[in-house]
Amino acid sequence: MTNWKIVIVAGIVVGLLASCASTRKSATAPAATPSRSTLDESFDPLSLNDDDITFPREANTRQQWQEKQAASTQAKKPNVLVNGFRVQLMATKEMQTAELIKREAMEKFAPDSINVYVEFDSPYYKIRICDCKTRDEAERVKQLAIERGYRQAWIVRTRVWSNPPRQEVPLPAQSENP
Repeated sequence: MTNWKIVIVAGIVVGLLASCASTRKSATAPAATPSRSTLDESFDPLSLNDDDITFPREANTRQQWQEKQAASTQAKKPNVLVNGFRVQLMATKEMQTAELIKREAMEKFAPDSINVYVEFDSPYYKIRICDCKTRDEAERVKQLAIERGYRQAWIVRTRVWSNPPRQEVPLPAQSENP
């Protein structure tokens, strides 16, 4: 029985070697290049009479460039996460509810330039406002939130932006019926 297995394996090996040896690589002829006599070189781009394109040059000196760089560097402060406080308005398990509350809060706090955030901490979507560096600042924002109708607002310690970007208040959805 083992002799037959050896014969079969040997036959397969010999068949593979024979099939690999019998294949030929086809040689392809290089593509024929057109001769110089068949190329049409009668086109002259200078005969098109197109307008010349000119680019205005700014007369910036190295000193002016350095002054601009220094002014822009001073104006830009790095925006990094630091330890701080936010005021949490509410928490919900539904994303749609959280987005609706966020839009409402953005409208209520827009005059005070207070940013509104939705943070997901499984399973809750938490609506939080402001980037307070101190607890006193967070207390003032909490009082403002209570005055604006968020009676259950509370202060949470979290990471806040050191130089938060200004949020744009979304336009209210207009109804189709006049």
